[in-house]
Amino acid sequence: MASIIDTPQVGIGEPVPIWHKIDWPPEVQHDIFRDWGTYYSRRRRENFAMHYYDKALNLDPKDHMTLYRRCQSKRKAAQIEGALQDCMEAASIAQKVRGQDASINLEICDVLYELNQFEKSKVYMHDNIRQFKGNKTKSFEQRLIVVDEVINDVTGDALTNFFSKHSKIVDRVNEIRKAKEIMDNRPMWKILREQQKCDVVSIPDIKELLLSPLEIARRRRAFNVFHQAYINDSWIDVLFMKDLRKNPSLFMPQCKNSFGFLATLSSKQYDIVRKFMKMLQSRSPLYYVNYVKYRNKKLLESNREAYLFRVQYQTRRNMNVALRTIRQLRKDRKVTQLTKYVETLMGDYVMIKTHRVMCWKFEFINEVYNTLALALIEQFVSPKNFNPADPSTLLKLLHMPTDKLKDFVSFVFGDRSTHQEPDLQDPTTTNARKLIARLEKRMMFAKYAIEKCYLHYLLAQTHLQQDHHDECAFSARQGIKESRSCNSNIWKFLNLVQIIKTNAALHKLERTREALEEALPVARDLKSPELVTFIETCMFCNEETVLVKGSVHSRRDSKQSTFSSEHRVSGNY
Repeated sequence: MASIIDTPQVGIGEPVPIWHKIDWPPEVQHDIFRDWGTYYSRRRRENFAMHYYDKALNLDPKDHMTLYRRCQSKRKAAQIEGALQDCMEAASIAQKVRGQDASINLEICDVLYELNQFEKSKVYMHDNIRQFKGNKTKSFEQRLIVVDEVINDVTGDALTNFFSKHSKIVDRVNEIRKAKEIMDNRPMWKILREQQKCDVVSIPDIKELLLSPLEIARRRRAFNVFHQAYINDSWIDVLFMKDLRKNPSLFMPQCKNSFGFLATLSSKQYDIVRKFMKMLQSRSPLYYVNYVKYRNKKLLESNREAYLFRVQYQTRRNMNVALRTIRQLRKDRKVTQLTKYVETLMGDYVMIKTHRVMCWKFEFINEVYNTLALALIEQFVSPKNFNPADPSTLLKLLHMPTDKLKDFVSFVFGDRSTHQEPDLQDPTTTNARKLIARLEKRMMFAKYAIEKCYLHYLLAQTHLQQDHHDECAFSARQGIKESRSCNSNIWKFLNLVQIIKTNAALHKLERTREALEEALPVARDLKSPELVTFIETCMFCNEETVLVKGSVHSRRDSKQSTFSSEHRVSGNY
C-alpha cells in the first residue's frame, strides 16, 4: 500500500508525525490531497493548490470535482486555457456519472467569458437555460445579462464613432491580420523565388524590427495611457513590474540559486497582470471608455485643443532655454560640455517631437547644429609662438594627443596594479561602442542632411579617439557628401578636419597635404581669415615635416653609400 509521503530518512532527525506513518488507502489519499488543494486555493496560494490537485488526479483521473476545483484555481492564476480544458473534461465525466452538472456548466460559461469569447459564452448559457429548471437557471440568467450588456457596449455607438474616425487604420490592420493567417506550406526556395529573393540560403535571415525613437515614445505613452484608463494610479505598479523583468540589480548572475527563480517569478506575475488587463480591455474597450467619459464632442475637442496648446507652449519654452544654454556654453568655450549637451538634447528630446508639437522644428535644428559647428571651429586658432620643425606641432594645432605611450602601463613583476586581467573591459571602449551604436541607430531615422552631417562628424570623432582611422576617414567622407546636400560649408570643413587628423595621426604626409589643400578653399568660402591662417599654418608645418624627413633619408643614404665604398676599397686591399 502506497504511503502518503516519501519514506523518512534513516537515522536521527526530526520526529515524524504519527499520521505520516499510516499507510492510507488511495481513496483516502485522494481526498486528503484534494482537501489540501482546496485549503491552499482559498488562501490564494495557487502553486501549492495545483500541486495537490495534480497529486489527487494522479490517484483518480476520473474525479470530476477535482478537475472542477483545479479549474477554479487556474482561473485565479490567469491560466484560462488550462481552466477551460479542465472544465470541459469535468463536464464530460460528470455527464457519464450523474448527468449534467449546473455548477460545472456555469464554470464553463465563466471561463469562456474570461477568454473574451462572449458569443460562445452566450450560446452556452442559452443551452443551459433550456436544460435546467428552477433555481439552477438563475445564475445563468444573471450571467447572460452581463454578457448582453458587454456585447452592447462593445458594438454600440462608440464602435460606430471609432470606425468612422479610424476606418483607414482598421482596414490596414485587417489586411495585416489576413496576411498573417495565410499558411504557405511550400518549400522555402519556391516562396523566395516568387518574391525575387535569394533562394540559395537554407536558413533565412530573421529581420530585426527596428522602431524609430518617435515610435518607441508613442508606444511607451500608449502603454501608460492604457493602464491609467483602467486602474488609475496603480498604472505605475504595472510599469514597475515591466521594468523589473530586465533589472540587473535583481537578476545578478552571481546569485545562482535565486537568479532563475526570480526571473521566472517576475515574468510570470507580469503575464498574469497583462492577461487581466486584456480581459478588462475586451469587456470595456478604450474607445468605449473615452466615449462614456466624453459624451459632448465639442467639449472633447476643446479639451484636446487646450492640451495641445499647453504642450506647444511648454515645448517652445524648453526650446528657448536650450538655445540660451547652448549660446552660453559657446561663449564660455566649454566645447566638450556643449557637445554632450547637444547630443543629449537632440537624441533624447528633439527626436521624439513632431512638427505639430514642436513648431519651427527645422529652424531649431539648424540653429543648434550651426551653433555647435561654430563652437567647434573656434578651437582652430594658429598660435603666435610655435616651432614648425617639431614633428608634433601639427598634432598640437589639431588638438590631438602627441604621446600615447604614456597611456600604456608597463608590466612590473610583483605589482598587481600593472597586471592586465583577461576578463577586464575598458570602460572607455565600452562607452565608445555604446555611443557608436546609438549614433548609427539615429542615422537610420535622421531626416535632415545637416543632422546627418553632425552624426557623421561625431562618428568620425569617436572612431578617431579609438584609433580606428579607416572608419574615421570613411565617416568623414560620408559627412562631406551630406554637406553638399544641405549646402553647409561649415560641416564640410569640420569633416575635412577629421580626415586631416586621422592622416596626421598616421604620419601620412602626402594625404595630409591633399586634405589640407582640399580644406583651404572651403575655409575661404567661409570668409574666415582665422581659418585660412590656421590651414596655411598647418600646411607650413606639414611641409616642414616633409623636408625634415627628406633630409634624414638623404643622410641615411649618404652614410650607406660611404660605408659601401669604404668596404669595397678595403676589400681590394
